[in-house]
Amino acid sequence: MSTGINTAFEQYKDVHLNAGIAINHDDMQVQDTASASLKKQAGTFTDISLDYGIGIDKRDKVYMPTSGYVSSFTQTIPLYADSPYLRNNYRFSKYNAFGEDVIGSFKLFLSSINGLQGEDVRLSKRARIPRNRIRGFKPGKIGPKDGTDYIGGNYVAAVNFETSLPNLLPENSKTDVGLFLDLANIWGVDYSSSLDDSNTIRSSVGVATSWLSPIGPLSFILAQDIAKADTDQTQSFTFNLGTSF
Repeated sequence: MSTGINTAFEQYKDVHLNAGIAINHDDMQVQDTASASLKKQAGTFTDISLDYGIGIDKRDKVYMPTSGYVSSFTQTIPLYADSPYLRNNYRFSKYNAFGEDVIGSFKLFLSSINGLQGEDVRLSKRARIPRNRIRGFKPGKIGPKDGTDYIGGNYVAAVNFETSLPNLLPENSKTDVGLFLDLANIWGVDYSSSLDDSNTIRSSVGVATSWLSPIGPLSFILAQDIAKADTDQTQSFTFNLGTSF
């Protein structure tokens, strides 16, 4: 259960600030088959945290940009926590036009979460790879695994390369088709170094189709994994309301 209040505003031209306070209450329960390490994380936890961030948006437009970049940093720090932690996130996206209809993009995502005062990061707060950062894999089914449970990591890094394909469909169809290459890694298990698999970089290639439908943007993704860990679960086709291009 969580609630909070947040505000965002443009401090200077293209420079945006945001800040907020969030209250979270977790009731962590584990199955009898869970490992002894996971069973130690069971219990109830309450957090009051300060979230703040800064972003620079130099894109020519928010939806389907053709030039410019957007960069943002956010941080979560505890004001009160039964199990305190510090979270950092950084996102960067750069867009460039190569000819009239070909738009390329480069995206970077970095995330870290570390326990404070000698505490381990509990399961519900651990870092995960966002689904749009490593396509071709099942969300939440990537990375360190404790028994049968995917537990996330303390660190995440992802890089994405995308390019649109010109004139495949009529312009009035409001449909764009592109190619992508995704690379990502998730590592760090603070409560057990034996579960870490930081040497495995996940990667995939595929085709992404975005359609501006009457109900909003829809995306269809056909992906093929290139590299993965033995425990990762793949997913060749996904459908989403929204688009990542």
